Amino acid sequence: MELPIWLEYLLIGLQIGALFVFIWLVWPLIKGEKWRKKFIENKQAFSILIVFILVFIFVYGLSFLFDALFPVETLY
Repeated sequence: MELPIWLEYLLIGLQIGALFVFIWLVWPLIKGEKWRKKFIENKQAFSILIVFILVFIFVYGLSFLFDALFPVETLY
């Protein structure tokens, strides 16, 4: 069962609006942080960031590989 197109656009608009409200609420906390000292100069936090990025790339690559090798088949 598919949703009506106006309802899909309404839900997408609500999600985008929620993103802007979240950024508006969190921006003073983000602006006040010393990001370089907290994440780049701290070697342990920097290594965790690198591992997180590598895991993200690995998962994205695997999903791309499976989408390319085993595409979704539609049933008629």
